[in-house]
Amino acid sequence: MDPQYLLLLLEKYSTGACTPAELELLDAWYTALGKERPDQLLDPDSEAAMLLTQQKLQELRARLTAVPAGAPLRPVRNPLWRRMGRWAAVVAGIALVSGMTWYSWQQRRQQVALQATPQTVDKLAYSRHITLPDSSTVVLHAGSRLEYPAAFSGAERVVTLSGEAYFDIREDPAHRFVINTGRVKTTVLGTAFNIKAYPGSNEITVSVTKGKVKVEDGQQVLAVLTPDQQMVYNTLAATLAQKPVNALEQVNWAREDMVFESVPFEQITTAISKRYEVDIRFDNPALAQCPVRASFSGTESLEEVLTVLCTVRNATYTLLPDGDVMIHGKGCSN
Repeated sequence: MDPQYLLLLLEKYSTGACTPAELELLDAWYTALGKERPDQLLDPDSEAAMLLTQQKLQELRARLTAVPAGAPLRPVRNPLWRRMGRWAAVVAGIALVSGMTWYSWQQRRQQVALQATPQTVDKLAYSRHITLPDSSTVVLHAGSRLEYPAAFSGAERVVTLSGEAYFDIREDPAHRFVINTGRVKTTVLGTAFNIKAYPGSNEITVSVTKGKVKVEDGQQVLAVLTPDQQMVYNTLAATLAQKPVNALEQVNWAREDMVFESVPFEQITTAISKRYEVDIRFDNPALAQCPVRASFSGTESLEEVLTVLCTVRNATYTLLPDGDVMIHGKGCSN
């Protein structure tokens, strides 16, 4: 409710001039206040705080719910409400509080709506580099599916994986990162690791490249893994195998489409455009045809990849306001 309109309704309420529809609006406004205790948001010595107390709001609530539909509302028989000098201060205080409360509620509602809409990357034909809301990164294997909120909230950062992905999680001790893969949950604070959990397979494999990872099945902790350790859990037989591995070798799949042997620059940018979901253009068509040889692990950021490619061809790049990339250079001889 607009604060100015609220002022008008409160003034009409004080004179008993509210219509039934307006009473319903006031009732909704009161409900929106909830447990915010607006009197606590005001200067305790102010006139507004003295009059705008939780008790007064409860009295308003009682009167609103007690009035039959269509019946006029009698003015509040409280001398304070008739002291117009103070009434102005109260109205101003209510406007301030209602504005703050309404804004806060709107923010919460928008945040909840945003969080309630999951982002899904689903079964693409190529591996995809994803930046999560907390700046953690994921390389999602082709044919896999990842669900995550548009904004993380609460004590945990939770995503759901079906397939295989390499995670590099931003450290945040106050907010654990949780990956749900069926009945198995993997929890981390800040680390990098690979998870393989394809639909139709009874095995879930977790390999850690750095940091520490805890894996649970909902009833017990299955394993706590450190770098170069791997766990394979059979969900059907409820059996666990843990062994040392070269964890980097376990994520060689992330290099797919990221090894280039003297191919045109434009062919490389086409591949990384898909992986990083960004449009890459050249300001010089000749540069697009220059051969480039480069190899990546597949876990690098877009900026890291572009820096290497442009260094090879003595070019530069610009991140455009719309999120696209423009590569600048003179051609193959430079």
